[in-house]
Amino acid sequence: MSSTAWSSRLFIIFLFILSASYVSAQHQNISISGTVIDATTREPLVSATVRLKNTTHQVLTDEKGGFKFLTGQEFPVTAVISYVGYNAREVVIPSNTPVTVLLEATNSKLNELTVVGYTRTRTNARNGAITSIKADDFSKAPVTSIVEKIQGEVPGLMISANSGVPGTSVLVRLRGATSITAGNNPLYVVDGIFMNTGDMQNLGRGLGGQQSNPLAEINPEDIANITVLKDANATAIYGARGANGVILITTKRGNKNSRTRVNVNAQQGWATTPKVWDLVTGPEHAALVNVASSNDGIAADKLPFRPKSQEVSGFPAYGTPEEQQTYDRLSPIFRTAINQKYSVAVTGGDNKTNFYLGGDYEKSQSTLRLQDFTRYSFRVNLDHSISDRIKIGTSNSISYVPRTVVRVGDGPAGLFQAALHTPVFYPLYNSDGSYYKVGVFDNVYAILNNSDNHAYALRSLNSVFASVNLASGLTFKSTLSSDYSNYHEKAYYNTNLVYGQPAGESNDVTTARETILAEQLFNYNKTFGKDHDLSVVLGNTLQFDSQESVSLTGTGFPSNQFKRIASAAVQTGSSTGTTSRLVSFFTGANYLYKDKYSLDVNIRADASSRFGRDHRWGYFPAVGAGWNISRETFYPAQALINDLKLKASIGSTGNQYIGDFASRGLWNGGRNYLDQPGTGPSQPANPNLKWETTRQFNIGVAGSLLDGRINLEADYYDKYTSDLLLPAAIPVISGYSSITSNVGAMSNKGVELLINSQNITNERFTWKTTFTVSRNRNRVEKLIAPITDGSYGMYRIEQGSPLYSLYLWNELGVDKETGNVIIEDISGPKGVPDGKITQDDKKIVGDIWPKAEGSLRNSFSYKGFNLDVNIFYKYGNKLYNYTRYFLESGGTRGVTRSIQKSSLNYWKKPGDEGVLPRPTSLPNPDGSNNYNSATSRYMEDASYIRLKDVTLGYTLPASLLSRWRINQANIYLTVSNLFLITRYTGPDPEANSAGDTNGIVQGLDFNTTPQPRTITAGIRLTL
Repeated sequence: MSSTAWSSRLFIIFLFILSASYVSAQHQNISISGTVIDATTREPLVSATVRLKNTTHQVLTDEKGGFKFLTGQEFPVTAVISYVGYNAREVVIPSNTPVTVLLEATNSKLNELTVVGYTRTRTNARNGAITSIKADDFSKAPVTSIVEKIQGEVPGLMISANSGVPGTSVLVRLRGATSITAGNNPLYVVDGIFMNTGDMQNLGRGLGGQQSNPLAEINPEDIANITVLKDANATAIYGARGANGVILITTKRGNKNSRTRVNVNAQQGWATTPKVWDLVTGPEHAALVNVASSNDGIAADKLPFRPKSQEVSGFPAYGTPEEQQTYDRLSPIFRTAINQKYSVAVTGGDNKTNFYLGGDYEKSQSTLRLQDFTRYSFRVNLDHSISDRIKIGTSNSISYVPRTVVRVGDGPAGLFQAALHTPVFYPLYNSDGSYYKVGVFDNVYAILNNSDNHAYALRSLNSVFASVNLASGLTFKSTLSSDYSNYHEKAYYNTNLVYGQPAGESNDVTTARETILAEQLFNYNKTFGKDHDLSVVLGNTLQFDSQESVSLTGTGFPSNQFKRIASAAVQTGSSTGTTSRLVSFFTGANYLYKDKYSLDVNIRADASSRFGRDHRWGYFPAVGAGWNISRETFYPAQALINDLKLKASIGSTGNQYIGDFASRGLWNGGRNYLDQPGTGPSQPANPNLKWETTRQFNIGVAGSLLDGRINLEADYYDKYTSDLLLPAAIPVISGYSSITSNVGAMSNKGVELLINSQNITNERFTWKTTFTVSRNRNRVEKLIAPITDGSYGMYRIEQGSPLYSLYLWNELGVDKETGNVIIEDISGPKGVPDGKITQDDKKIVGDIWPKAEGSLRNSFSYKGFNLDVNIFYKYGNKLYNYTRYFLESGGTRGVTRSIQKSSLNYWKKPGDEGVLPRPTSLPNPDGSNNYNSATSRYMEDASYIRLKDVTLGYTLPASLLSRWRINQANIYLTVSNLFLITRYTGPDPEANSAGDTNGIVQGLDFNTTPQPRTITAGIRLTL
């Protein structure tokens, strides 16, 4: 990094600090400071009012519950501290020493008016399955994506990092999967802006979970809280966008009547790869290949590895096993990665305006070389009250994310093909110093020294709003928002690389996508007498989506110094574009009676341009009810459970994530003949295509024990998706192979449990615990015919089995007498074995869904020290180890692939147990094959317990900081992925090479970069 770049960043930080110092440098007599916290939970109370008694001088507490102001009064000073839902306190402050003020909650806390998405209701009136997480409770692991910050903390929300490369995709499934081809990712809403999270990557990087992650383009430091809407009662009002759940992301905003504060965060980290693949040595490879060849009937004088004097034409000898050398290709592709992050935020406000300005710079290397993630981001949130009735505001963020990328997985140019799959006995260089290449695989150093792959993402999220108090309890809000993304990919393959032969190749693709949303919203909230509370919402949205892509390719360059496509001998290009529109109307009402009984009713109507004229409209209603039993007169006053509430809901949501013109008959240009332009049909019309619909039922219970020291929430849900949007086969005589249709149904059923406890709470020491566990059972209820993935025949969708099921030969073990594999024989009449192993003997033997998953988090604080320990676990899920399928070959792949160390444990003599089959590529008498067949041997139990992160922090005493006008300073050390307990034999049981968009294949591990172990040190300052 240049000295000029460093100087500019330090100068910006200096300006932020200087502005804060200027605002606070007022010459007053004394300084009063302290912290306001909840007396029970010890959580900071944000925006609590601190007022000097008998004056109008007041401030609001910041996000840490802290306050500070200067006054002309003399000590002692009396302050009045108040907060909605808490008993106000008068506190006598005798000196300038910071004070801690404990506020006791009143019984009215559950009656606070809160906003979740479109709805504004009493907290006690909520009947949906909703989980909210504050920024202070996010994972401290140095991840780049905001969704990874809440892994394991929301029951029913499955989050799994597809690889250990920063900025790559994350698999997110909320209460299972509801669709096959129409998408399963939840809707993300950032400050009311509907965020596009679809993959914009066009240049293939091979397998390895290398899809870019749009969520990594948002700075996690800007996030105030995340709210997850899970059941239909909470998501139905989002209609077509809420079928897979909704994740509401609220960014930080300034507080009114508060002094300007500057928050600075700087951190530095180091990451290593804790485990990689264990390969045989050169001599071991040679010996094992000779054993397999000998078992195949090859004579001793014609074995692949024999004295070079015995080399015959067309069958080269590689030398005896004793003559072989071992060349390490795997170690050079990994490194100790350095990660750094710097962020600055300025917040404040007066009686009319509040603001938040935040910026960050992050540079995260991957432990896999040639993979770098960088983010520059800036955010401005501003709110202004024009009058007591009119308020305007805006939320804006812009980010620029340059990435260095590399093809890692499949194909001859893959980095792992060159490093992991190339046999270790081959040399790295020829005698003349040129790169030694094996077959179609690239040389690992050729890739490391010549790779030139980059991607540049520019993203802007913007919204403006105006709200008006029309009458008592009635407000109107109008919002206009946009989400713009530009993703530019560039790749140049010079003549030293396989893809650059014979004279170089360059690819350049730019994709731009934009969503514009106009929204009008009425909210009405009224309390009638003492017993009746009513909340009503009425709204409308208009949404426009567009995407354009331009692709250029050039081949044949004068030399490797020329990379621009303009220099290519052959230049080709193409462009594509598409648009869609969505019109929505929605309304809902919530009624609360005597703080005991609550009722929700919601309905949304969506019209999508993606469906035929007669089926564009979808209607999605929901109803929910709640009963606060503990408010009944018959409920025992001294009951073990202090607060107890039952809730239930049922409703439906829709899904329209298919091609923008899936219902229409389409013609394409480019069907040229004899240099004359032409058109031709490309897709048949289906005017009967309609919405994919998910019906969901939820019943839950929430309660607290021991005067609120233990809080728990449990839910059971039942989801049923009908009219699945799938390609259905049609007669080929029509000229087409398939047409998008509504065929099939799928269900998800599950349970969720969340427990929060305040184990120890006093003024010096606190210990809090959060435990979550959930289970989901997925099942394909209806399907015309089974669907088998075309690329990997190991995955199959069929009626009666879960989505993401593994379709394999079931391996029962190894015959102790012959050393041959034993495959379950099921293809005979009525399932009676027929002695022959064929394709008909394959069956579904497992799936990727865990039987249980969740987290255990413990937080400790003592005086100025705090310790967070976060454990994430998953139990009962399966993972197909496709890397092992290739590498644990018993030498049967000869000299074309490297061999995993476990292959040495093979059957050698009658009576051997717990071993791999006899090395041979010949078929067995029953037609089975000992190696290189998709058997259940490579389907592994991927259960694990991972110590996700441990953070130790220390808050410096205020007396030490006051002389430098620093309000708060915290230093911390975080260690992530400290240990992993698993029986999975690959490097990482959380691997997912297929990425997050594949509707058939999940739980595949093929050349996937494992998650790193990181150590991060940082400091946070509040000025």
